[in-house]
Amino acid sequence: MSWTETHQPNVRPWIAQWESTTLLSEKWMTAGEINYCTSHTLIVITDGQAVWNINGQHVHLAFGHFIAIEENSFVEVLEGGNLDLAGWHIQFHTWSILKAEGTVVKADWHVPLGNTYQIVQLTGGFLTSISDSLNTQQSMGASEQLVEHQAFLYGLLKSLYLKPTSDQHTTEEGILRSIAYMQEHYHETITREELAQIAGVSQWHYSRKFGELCGKPPLDYLANYRIHRAQEELLLTSASSQDIAKKIGFEDVHYFSRRFKQFAGMSPRNYVQHLDKRQVLSISALCAEVLISLGIIPQAVMVTPLLIPQHQQELFEKHGVKQLEVPQYETNIEFIQQEQPEIIMGHFITEDIKKKLRGVAPILTGLTNDVEILLQQFGLWFHRQEEANALQVQMDNKVNAARQQLSSIIESGATVMVLRVEPFGYRYLGGNSSGVSQLLYQRLGLALPESLMAGEGWFNPCTIDQLSAADPAYLFVEKRMMEYFNADENMEKLREGQQWRHLRAVKDGHVFYIDTSLWVDGCGVIGQNIIIDQVVSSLKNH
Repeated sequence: MSWTETHQPNVRPWIAQWESTTLLSEKWMTAGEINYCTSHTLIVITDGQAVWNINGQHVHLAFGHFIAIEENSFVEVLEGGNLDLAGWHIQFHTWSILKAEGTVVKADWHVPLGNTYQIVQLTGGFLTSISDSLNTQQSMGASEQLVEHQAFLYGLLKSLYLKPTSDQHTTEEGILRSIAYMQEHYHETITREELAQIAGVSQWHYSRKFGELCGKPPLDYLANYRIHRAQEELLLTSASSQDIAKKIGFEDVHYFSRRFKQFAGMSPRNYVQHLDKRQVLSISALCAEVLISLGIIPQAVMVTPLLIPQHQQELFEKHGVKQLEVPQYETNIEFIQQEQPEIIMGHFITEDIKKKLRGVAPILTGLTNDVEILLQQFGLWFHRQEEANALQVQMDNKVNAARQQLSSIIESGATVMVLRVEPFGYRYLGGNSSGVSQLLYQRLGLALPESLMAGEGWFNPCTIDQLSAADPAYLFVEKRMMEYFNADENMEKLREGQQWRHLRAVKDGHVFYIDTSLWVDGCGVIGQNIIIDQVVSSLKNH
């Protein structure tokens, strides 16, 4: 198999030679780590998210992304350890055959788009085929594996070279370009004429088509966008109205206040004081659970049916919160637009999704999944500090009661480990992260095996040998729940292995199976109490 880069006609045909396929190591998940790509590199993200710096460019990656990186590049990890990141790292070389000389020489290779890296969004079907291919390879002989590796490599490379069905720019694409320009330059003076030129159509046609696509005239969209950014500034900073007005493109603070009141229905000062009266859409079920615990009922919440724990399902139904069902790792922009929320809240979302949502409402994202911090943050924003403090006292009392019940285990130093079984391998819960990690190892005071204390991520890569070396006294096992992949085969392989049978927790009957939807995605005000009850019941009764 060979390729000629058709957009560069003078480049010789080349062939790709597979070098290695490995799971992403902890170095790709730990903030501050720098990974040097000495070979051409392909990375497939099979779980979670990450923020990397690739050759000086800030890149936000998420589940389903496929990244091609040219050799002699560097990747600095900015965020990833707490974002459930997992995936595959494939290295390869490229060669050209000089037929006249009968020799093979190293060939220069560049990603098709002409940068030093390229990102492609893979489909669910392609991801499923990756899972099947990699699982099949594990049972093959060396020669068969080599052939499969080459086929796998070329399948990924092919997805880089797929061309769009049409190179013509439609009117809609032009309008989207103009929206991107507005979002980048909203603090500057922008005219309708300028926007129409960017879209490549007449002013009249631009205004008509923009209204059809966005539901409002372009300059109203721009004003709305500016006010949304002002609302975020009011909530997230201590800047004055005058400073905020200048930052978003209003020289006159009084005109800014009038426009703000026109769009928000109240002055900037009153907006902050009455945030609890706004219609909130949560793109995180955990955030929605904390809001309801404070007496703030969201109008809607985005949920993945596979991953919503029972207590959240019942909570949302009880309070009449509309549930917008989406596949895992997806954010449905159309669903959100239809709800017309006044605030959008949630955890980590990609910059691409954030840009699309910023025209809908102010966005408060990047929020922690640590329930205690979230509780205090929401209490401050929605003026529910007393309720937040009361809930914190209740949670502290629950933790203290559990510590009393587990005192003999805590004092003995008996180790407790949480093992995640995934479709492609295993990971363990780190001891210095957020969510259930904070609950187990900081608040309850349980002991993590000494050999695992170096793991800085939320869930860190774990080999069977590492599991044996850790040899915990108590072992909680999570079989990872995912839309496109299945962990049954790795779970079966784990339990059939000799090293599993020799684990102290296995021999003593101290292995407990836990649910992804609760322990990973449901550790809120209510969920944390349920998890504590499960931990106490498991450890005390055994």
